[in-house]
Amino acid sequence: MQRALHEIHSPPSLLALCVQKLAQNLIKYGPKRVRYATLSALPRRALEELLDILVAKNALNDNVLPYALTRQTHKLGLEGASQLRRCVLSTIGRSCPNLCVLDVRTCQQIDNKIVRDVLQHCERLEVLRLDGCPRISDSAFAPALWKPPLAGLLGLRELSVGKCGQITAEGLMGYVLKGAPYLRTLGLAYCHGTVTDEVASELLFQFGLQALDLSFCSQLSDAPFQAHPRSLLRELRLSNTNVGDKGIEEIAKRSPQLEVLDAGWAMKLTDAGILAVLNHCCRLQSLCVCQTEITDKCFEAIMRCRNLECLNASWCLRATAHALDILSDQTVESRPPLKRFDLDHLGAMALDTGVDAVGPLPMPLTASPVQWAQSASSLSPLPPYWLPTRLPLSEPPSMLLPPAAGDDTVQEGCWEPPAAPRPCALPSLKNIVAVYGKSLEQLLLDGIKDIAYAPALEAVASNCPMLEQLAVTLPESDTDAALKAALSLIGAQCSCLVLLRLDSSSRSHKAAVDSLALPLFSRLSSLTLWCSAGSGLQDPQLETILSGRTLLQTLVLRNCAVSEGLFPRWCNRDRDEALVRQLDQVLLSSLNRSFSETLQLKPADLPESVPLRRKRQHLNSAAAALRSVTYFSLGGASSLSDRSCDALAELLHDAQTVDLRGCPQLSEETLRSFRKGCRFIRSVSVTMRERTLTWTALTSSVKKHRHRRRSHFTSGSSGTESN
Repeated sequence: MQRALHEIHSPPSLLALCVQKLAQNLIKYGPKRVRYATLSALPRRALEELLDILVAKNALNDNVLPYALTRQTHKLGLEGASQLRRCVLSTIGRSCPNLCVLDVRTCQQIDNKIVRDVLQHCERLEVLRLDGCPRISDSAFAPALWKPPLAGLLGLRELSVGKCGQITAEGLMGYVLKGAPYLRTLGLAYCHGTVTDEVASELLFQFGLQALDLSFCSQLSDAPFQAHPRSLLRELRLSNTNVGDKGIEEIAKRSPQLEVLDAGWAMKLTDAGILAVLNHCCRLQSLCVCQTEITDKCFEAIMRCRNLECLNASWCLRATAHALDILSDQTVESRPPLKRFDLDHLGAMALDTGVDAVGPLPMPLTASPVQWAQSASSLSPLPPYWLPTRLPLSEPPSMLLPPAAGDDTVQEGCWEPPAAPRPCALPSLKNIVAVYGKSLEQLLLDGIKDIAYAPALEAVASNCPMLEQLAVTLPESDTDAALKAALSLIGAQCSCLVLLRLDSSSRSHKAAVDSLALPLFSRLSSLTLWCSAGSGLQDPQLETILSGRTLLQTLVLRNCAVSEGLFPRWCNRDRDEALVRQLDQVLLSSLNRSFSETLQLKPADLPESVPLRRKRQHLNSAAAALRSVTYFSLGGASSLSDRSCDALAELLHDAQTVDLRGCPQLSEETLRSFRKGCRFIRSVSVTMRERTLTWTALTSSVKKHRHRRRSHFTSGSSGTESN
């Protein structure tokens, strides 16, 4: 742990500093200060780091890339570089014969010819990622006529073709799997037409794959997982599929070496399937079961995993708050070495309603047992009793209390509520920190109320030196002074923290704002803050949060009440507008004079505040913090206008994604301001009063989604519904 802390706090190397300065000059000045021809003379490691910085900032262009393609290039990552022309990308294969890793995900201009050319000339290619390239088809992996076989396939070990809808099952089996004998990792996410039960059974057992991604393949069933007796899989991803307990049980028995399982949003998955995985896969290191039907019983089995390091059980509504107590049980002799927790909204149903979520869900009072059995077997992510039901006019009996004493009669066709709910004590965050704190890197507890009290947050600060990501919901009962002290302690002692999410929507956000002032949380690069809906985030509070920050890349603010003139003031536009008004007055006054008198005006006759030459205006520290933000999301700022957003676009000069919600006064002019002011913009979304405008750089088009307003009324004839 001390070695890891030393690596985090160690200063950057001289090479890294030089590459960062070179990237800044390239972005800001271009060929005025940097000669593009000298880039090819850089060391291989420096050139690869330079490309990574430019791609991350969406600043790589056609003028720089040709000089970065050399024979010494081994790794080329161009994910999301949709602005590059196809004629430049077509030179990758011939310019980089020693290429080992190529990542062109979401580059929609990539076609079959470019991929085939890379596979033809790059004999050392090992990793090829083509996710989100819709132009790719089977012919990309087939050798051209009168040419030798593709040499790049012979050494290929990882291939990802997610969202490549033109690839067929015949092409996958005939060209890819037969032409790449050493392939060990294959990604087929969103390939609905390619992955069938027959294809999946061969991929699972026949080709010796160690990592397979079948996420979002909705036609996949349980049948392929029991086709053969043994599999060599170490990593399997089945999120958002129709795979149930039967399939998971079979693959767990046949893959004892499984280390990573992602079954999130598999709505048919219950305790039986996860228990089979935990019992048969002793080497399991990462488990994702978010939005499944598991209960507290699975968490008891998780405590017996000797190698589990990452657990994602967010939105598991059938679990209870007792699951956290199970994970933090200090009486257990051996426990998993968990480092990363993602438990957002775990047991939210039980926490909000007070029911016992371990057993079956309580049936509505107006439903029969047959109807309850039918609704419980549905695939809806919401519990059946959340759906609206027609109740009698009289007040129905409480679902959480037993029947009144002496009342032995039960209405026909109704279910009798339980005698009494089992008490479920709220978990203590201090216990989790005491058990896993020394090695804890991620702790996401969004939506779990009444556990992040001030003493628990102080325990996080004192016991979690390696913590990098933290998300909590602040309780209502604690005082502002206690929460401010606890959060300030986290900001001072958790020096590795880079991501912070604070939900203060149910209480005053003053304590959260005061604790976010520098020098606390100095390494923060991602901040999400839900403010109180009553008062909202005010202008001075936003300045307190942003003042002095230079590393912030992601900023998400909800329930904001910033004024209309805040961003123009940060851009010094108030002073410019005053000068314009004074100049207008001088011009109007000159119209009332003769032409000769106008020519005889002296500089002393002009207002003193009008400068003869425009000087460079320096931004304040809060406005300068927005320069480094690449993802910006603002919600609830109802006072913002097109003028404010035009100034905001000037401040978010390097932003790539902008999302504005709950701003009824905005128009299409705001969209044009961001497209003009943000030079590296990828997408903009503006939610106005009646519609939502969305623009993306991939399509270069504006999509308009009009909000529907439903008005229900009964006509005189048929009683139809009108929208």
